[in-house]
Amino acid sequence: MKKEIHLDFLQNPSINKEAIKHIIPNFNFNSIAIKESKDEYFREKLRQKFQKKYALPFNFSSSGFIEFFLNFKEIYYTASLHYEIRQAIFLLKDVIKSYIIPLQDLDIDKIDKSSNSDTLIILPVINEDIFSINIINEINNATLALDISYSLRLNMELPKSHIYFINGVTFGLINGIGLIISDKQYTSNLYKKGISEAFYTALEYKVATDSTNAIIYKKLKEELGDDVDLFAKKYANNTLPLRLKHINTRNLIQNLYLDDIYIQSSQECYLGFIKPSFTLMSLGFGEVKSRELCAITFDKIDDIDIVVSKIAESYKMIRLMDF
Repeated sequence: MKKEIHLDFLQNPSINKEAIKHIIPNFNFNSIAIKESKDEYFREKLRQKFQKKYALPFNFSSSGFIEFFLNFKEIYYTASLHYEIRQAIFLLKDVIKSYIIPLQDLDIDKIDKSSNSDTLIILPVINEDIFSINIINEINNATLALDISYSLRLNMELPKSHIYFINGVTFGLINGIGLIISDKQYTSNLYKKGISEAFYTALEYKVATDSTNAIIYKKLKEELGDDVDLFAKKYANNTLPLRLKHINTRNLIQNLYLDDIYIQSSQECYLGFIKPSFTLMSLGFGEVKSRELCAITFDKIDDIDIVVSKIAESYKMIRLMDF
């Protein structure tokens, strides 16, 4: 049996059955006579882990973020946030003032002028689709919220922030389940049995980060030369924001799928939208160049040479078919 190779590790992780059993057990009978609950025990463990007063289940969807955003009068954000966060901001555009921060000039010190907590700055530590890392300084005169899903999965040190969000999908949990970690209680979606234990179990999994991405890129350059490039310079470990010039990477993804190699081109494609990356378009890339992105993320690759050769072979075949 041919072994699968997953190069969509962060975008499309395998279901964590060990963790998710705490949310969906094999039985659903709960007697009202059973008063003991492990939920608070694991919430306390999560509070200690992040050194915050609250670590609560959160509806990681546009509706969940709408409820959260209604605590503020203005929002500053980047185009590189998760789709559900951006969608919530869009739906509230007539209710809450919102301002997009260019990734090319991400300097939140320029925004930090509010005299109260009505201003929210919400950012990802690792940007969607390009997997570049944002340098985020601590702020005092506004509320800072960070999506730490990818950075936490990659075992990175976290910047200081008033609020952290974690997307359960990134850790192999079911869609729509998340955590909000803060010193203030912001949402009403608090008592979901088993979620805290599921997250605590899932967060224990550590990713071994190394220089594999640099090795893959070096070998691809040897195979493809100037036809391969990068969309970002400072990108996270275990990621590789490749640009494969002159092709639509959707064709590459379909071809590699036949060899049990899995890659995602952008979050929009993962969510089922037939359109280029919103993040890349916001950076000034045209639609054609945006479609050249091939976002590789991985946990561990046993045979780098196979991955490189398959990508290079598929690329060359697609180029030949285009003539």
